[in-house]
Amino acid sequence: MKSLIITAVLLVTFLFTATAQQEQRNRKERRDEKQAQQKEEIKNLLQQKTFVFKPTHAMPLGGGSIFLSHSFEAEIKNDTLNSYLPFYGVAYRADYGSTRSAFDFIQPVEDYSFEEVKSGYRVTFDVKNKMDYLTFQFQISEIGYTTLSVISTNRQAISYYGHIEAPQEDR
Repeated sequence: MKSLIITAVLLVTFLFTATAQQEQRNRKERRDEKQAQQKEEIKNLLQQKTFVFKPTHAMPLGGGSIFLSHSFEAEIKNDTLNSYLPFYGVAYRADYGSTRSAFDFIQPVEDYSFEEVKSGYRVTFDVKNKMDYLTFQFQISEIGYTTLSVISTNRQAISYYGHIEAPQEDR
C-alpha cells in the first residue's frame, strides 16, 4: 500500500513537471513569435515612412531626464512631420511672444534616410520650421525602442527616449 502511494505521488509530480516544462516552452515560442512579428512591423513602418514616436523621457543637454506625459508624440506620415514635443534647454533665438513649444508644428520632411545598423535602424531627416532648421535622428531597436536626437540651429540639442508604433487609422 505504501509503495502504491509513493508511486502515485511520483507519477503526479512527473506529470506536473512535464506539463510545466511544456507550458514554459510554449510561452517562450509565443514570445519569440511575437518579437519576430514586431521586428517585421517596425521595419515595414520605417521603410514606408509612416510611424509615430511616443516619447516617455526628455533628456535636455544641460540637465537630467524628465518624465513626459503620454500626450507627446511625433508622427511621420509620408513626407510630413507632425511634431508635438516639449523643449527644455536654451534657445539662442526664439519667436517673440510665442506660447507654443519650439517643436510643436507640422512641416514637410527633407532628406529622409533609412538604414539598417548593427543594433537596429537609423532614420534621419531634416525639417525647416520658420527661422529654425532641425535635424531629427532616430536610433531604433529591432522591436521599436527609440532614442530621438534633435539638433537645431537656434536651440540646444535635446534627446528623447520612447518607442515607435503604427499610426492610428482614425486620425
